[in-house]
Amino acid sequence: MKYRYVIFSLIFSVVLATSMAWAQDKKVEEGVMNIKSKAFGKHHEHSVRFDHYLHEVILRCRMCHHDFNVFNNRNEGKGSKCSTCHKKKLTKEIPIPLLTAFHKKCIGCHENYIKWDRKSGPIMCGFCHK
Repeated sequence: MKYRYVIFSLIFSVVLATSMAWAQDKKVEEGVMNIKSKAFGKHHEHSVRFDHYLHEVILRCRMCHHDFNVFNNRNEGKGSKCSTCHKKKLTKEIPIPLLTAFHKKCIGCHENYIKWDRKSGPIMCGFCHK
């Protein structure tokens, strides 16, 4: 009888640990997105796998989504893509094309973190474009 309890506890622990690990993997994978858009024009590099979940834990939304209130209100809290405003072709209202906006925002933020002696993401092309 004592051994049944031990065996049952062991099996229960393995099932619980496995289901928790699966749920964690699924949650992390849900926050990862491939950044690609026709608004970039012809792609010369591989698309970037961006871990949105990791960044939203570290940063405030407004750090990347600089026009967050407009962005959030316009879409009833559902969000929108950067390419909604930033296009390949420049306009007077939005003078920064999508590709430049991404590079300046991402690399600029990573460079600042390095300058502040904090852990940061990559700044070289090949580390993001794999």
